[in-house]
Amino acid sequence: MGAEKVTLLILHLLGASVWIGGLMIFAIGVVPKARKEGSIARTRSFESSFHILGMIALTLQFLTGFRLAMIYVGGMKGLFDFSNHGAVLFLWKLVLILVSMAVFVVFKKKLKSAADDNPCSVSPYVWLMMVLSIALMVLGLGFSRGIV
Repeated sequence: MGAEKVTLLILHLLGASVWIGGLMIFAIGVVPKARKEGSIARTRSFESSFHILGMIALTLQFLTGFRLAMIYVGGMKGLFDFSNHGAVLFLWKLVLILVSMAVFVVFKKKLKSAADDNPCSVSPYVWLMMVLSIALMVLGLGFSRGIV
């Protein structure tokens, strides 16, 4: 394995760890406490603290993932050769990324407009983002390990 591929893979996994780990802390730790308190303040506080780090992690994942996909399928031309299993995985990852982005936008709007101070209104979006992120991780394993 070349130095570029190893470096990209380490950075990609680091970004995934930060993103998925942050979402798990959010879904399993923060949201239940906010529900118990009956206030969305804790949820807003965590989201504002995690936002910058999460966006850096996602940007890192997107950039390194795109380059890794090109390496695995043999360049830009291979990304759109759908007779290639890697290109199909790449397409599914793009679809899930777009769905994740849409869910994130809705989550942010709900978080800002949660005038009723109800943390339950944003909880499904946190869980959905986490499930989508885990699905993206599993699809990513399809590239490197042929799992999918």
